[in-house]
Amino acid sequence: MKRPSRDPAARPAIIGIGCRLPGGLHTPTGLWEALHKGETLTGPIPQDRWARMSGMLHADQQPDRPWTAALIEDIDAFDHQVFGINAHEAAEMDPQQRMILEVVVEALADAGIAPSSLDGTRTGVWVGAANVDHATLGLAPGEQVTMVTASGVSHAILANRVSYQFNLRGPSITVDTACSASATALHLARQSLEIGEVDTAIVVGSQITLLPSVTAAFDGAGVLASDGLCRPFDADGDGYVRAEAVVVTVLRRLGDAQENSDRIYSVVRGSAANCDGRSPAGLYAPNPPAHEDLLRDAYADAGIDPAEVDYVQCHGTGTKAGDSSEGRSLARVLGRDRDEALPIGSVKALLGHGEGAAGLVGVVCTALGLYHSVLPPTIHHTRMRPTLSRLPLRVVTEPEPWPRSGRPRVAGVSAFGFGGANVHIVLEQAPDVAPGGEDRSGGETHVVPVSAASHERLAATAAARAPVVDAEPNLASVAATAQHRRDHAEVRAAVVAATPAEAAAALRALAERRPHPALVPARTAARRPGPLAFMFSGHGSQYDGMAEYAYRRFAPFREAFDAARAELAAVLGRAPWRPGEPVADFETAQHAIWLTQLAQTAQWRHWGYRPTAVLGHSLGEVAAAHAAGALSLPDAARVVAARSALLAETAPLGGLLVTDLTPGAAERAIAGQGLAGTLVVAAVNGPETVVVSGPEEPLEALRASLEEQGRYARRVAHDVPAHSPAVEALLPRLRAALEGLAPVDTEGTVFHSTVAGGPVAGSRLDADYWVRQLRAQVRFTDALTSAVPADAAVVEIAARSTLSRGAVQTLAGADRPEAVVIGAATSGQPDHEAMLHQLAQLHTTGRPPERWLTAAATAPVALPVVWQRGTEDAPEQTADLPAVLADDRPDPDAVRLALVRLVADTVGSPAEAVDSSEPLHLLGVTSVAVIGLRDAIRSAHPSLAAFPVHVLMDTATDLATVTDTVTGLRVGRAH
Repeated sequence: MKRPSRDPAARPAIIGIGCRLPGGLHTPTGLWEALHKGETLTGPIPQDRWARMSGMLHADQQPDRPWTAALIEDIDAFDHQVFGINAHEAAEMDPQQRMILEVVVEALADAGIAPSSLDGTRTGVWVGAANVDHATLGLAPGEQVTMVTASGVSHAILANRVSYQFNLRGPSITVDTACSASATALHLARQSLEIGEVDTAIVVGSQITLLPSVTAAFDGAGVLASDGLCRPFDADGDGYVRAEAVVVTVLRRLGDAQENSDRIYSVVRGSAANCDGRSPAGLYAPNPPAHEDLLRDAYADAGIDPAEVDYVQCHGTGTKAGDSSEGRSLARVLGRDRDEALPIGSVKALLGHGEGAAGLVGVVCTALGLYHSVLPPTIHHTRMRPTLSRLPLRVVTEPEPWPRSGRPRVAGVSAFGFGGANVHIVLEQAPDVAPGGEDRSGGETHVVPVSAASHERLAATAAARAPVVDAEPNLASVAATAQHRRDHAEVRAAVVAATPAEAAAALRALAERRPHPALVPARTAARRPGPLAFMFSGHGSQYDGMAEYAYRRFAPFREAFDAARAELAAVLGRAPWRPGEPVADFETAQHAIWLTQLAQTAQWRHWGYRPTAVLGHSLGEVAAAHAAGALSLPDAARVVAARSALLAETAPLGGLLVTDLTPGAAERAIAGQGLAGTLVVAAVNGPETVVVSGPEEPLEALRASLEEQGRYARRVAHDVPAHSPAVEALLPRLRAALEGLAPVDTEGTVFHSTVAGGPVAGSRLDADYWVRQLRAQVRFTDALTSAVPADAAVVEIAARSTLSRGAVQTLAGADRPEAVVIGAATSGQPDHEAMLHQLAQLHTTGRPPERWLTAAATAPVALPVVWQRGTEDAPEQTADLPAVLADDRPDPDAVRLALVRLVADTVGSPAEAVDSSEPLHLLGVTSVAVIGLRDAIRSAHPSLAAFPVHVLMDTATDLATVTDTVTGLRVGRAH
């Protein structure tokens, strides 16, 4: 066979592994540890499985003692709701279909591929399987066969179910070449990747044993091990042990994997497939010349001298004929010109013979050996078969360092079908990558999102991930994996932390449903998030050290800050405040607040957040007007410079007092002190948050009086009597300073004025507006209710939060309690960390950023996937409909409630979310789901065997109609 010319970058790379294997092995790490430990995972068939298999044998096939097998503990466990599959359909599905779905998700997670990223892509699915037990049971005489049954038993659906579930548009093929099926699937996937037919390949090997018949046949033929142990190439080996396995590999072209910084277990250097043809010893016997041809073809395809192969993972079943034929073929093709014997082995000694999955199991074990540079051992081997003892072969019985050769590590994997279909896969060590593992994050704060389909799953996921995160030295890699390489499910939380230990502690808190400073609490994200509003704080949000961390950490923040500072310097004729300098007076505070707000806005835009509405409190209106596009940067700088300089002149005249009074109570308190006309309500920040402005002595008198009454009253740092009669003398000068201001109308963002208490066109924010704004009361609550509908999220743009508490109260009082207010930093919280908390909160509301902070190009961390599985009962037991219909005259309300539960399960939603007055199609009952719903109703009681499907198909049908039809048929009324 002539090897085609290939670009090395086009060779497939194994980047993800998932498995469901005997012994509770559910991860690549667990499998590798089991290979090292070397304790057999085969044993007598458990009583519960034997009960499932009994009653199907002829008397002369009954074994003298229980057969030995390597079985997966619970093949019925399935988290059907995560996949949107109702319990009725799940109960009809081949267990292989159920496990394949879950293990594919696990393999994609191991590869660092979010399933949604494959939606609509030319991703191919190849499944190797050789078991028809479920079809035999499902299609047995007397069994009711529906479309759900048909899809549940079909071999084609093993692959098609994956392609359907994730909307994959590449080839979707189930392969059955008996014990070489999964290796054949990998061979076909390799070709598809190399020719560019697909960019991602999902290859599956699956084997489940439900019936004893084939086991009995193999036992009768003498191919099963008499002592229940599989001993490949051993003198005492006399057969194999059957096994179950579901294993998945995810492959991409090497160049693509390297560009994406994927973890690469190994490269598929080449492969070949052939057939024994007319084997001299019969259909089931090996044909050594064909095996030799297979090896030569595979290494010619790989472009590798057979003498350079370091190790072969053999088919190695432990049968005399099979081992002898395979060993002689290896010696003739790979054993020549060697200084030392060729190391060989077979994982079947540990895991049993997975038949349809066996080839891929061997590939995975060998890929792990290449990745870790260790030869995987073969247990139960003590001495070579006499027929092989003189050949240049040796069985690796203990974990050994991979032989050093000065070239990439190379291994072969063989899989032979009992009908003669053979495959050999050539694996090569992945190219070396730069050393990793050290913490390159520099102690920086990262956002680690975590999500699941329910709060229960979220708690379990957090608990499972906490120890993994704690042991991972590089929190940046954890964050990048969680941000870019995972889908974000409906129930979301997030961790904002600087160290793995802190992140792990927050995850444990999430698991235990308790608060933690680094934890953004769980929330159900909106499926269709409402609008986003920015609210800009006014004076009082300043503090020494503000913006310092964000300026250093965020490049967009820093660039915007520097640009705004340059414009402000041009207006002032001097250098304004910069982060790290003290905020010593009113004017400096005003500049610092404005500069910080513009920089924060730029950072939010960099993350992809563009508000549909903005509002600002006093000074904050200037940044809001610029954010909306109404004021250019030079014009905004002019407003800030003139406004702050003039207001600073009033500092000796008075100041501001924040109170917990309502507007009416504040007016009464002022009048009660005889200060009406001297003190004024300058701002209404909430239903019980009012700011009073005026001269110093009256203001202090009011403060003392309120404190005596036990009320909250606090002066604002670096304050002036803004929005009071004290500023009226400044207004002509402000108008002159802002002459020629050129505001424009905004596009896409509405400016909500705290002067007007509602929306104002951008072009109206001229000099006259800012003159009025300096004196007018700040109607913040009116502007907020105008800007924020019930489904909106509001982000406070400030160095420190001053508005969020009042905003929450305002929106709650305006019948908008579901609107989300995301406050700025609290006292003592670093500014950049506070922005990341805000970012994380927005993500939990269903508004993820367009750009996450942590770069995607980092190798994935193996964050566990957690399932909430249960054994699938019959659908009627789940819905309780048969129990309700057992009554001769069932209560219609009880029937309706049972149908509500049945529909909820069908559409994968909580029963409380099903509105029985809504038409079924609006509840999510699709035409396909109708079939399962009809079958569940018909099977609930004999009187419903003729339940008419057109009732469910009618677009006007609701659960009241279905209830009436079901009840009528049960009591014998015609419908």
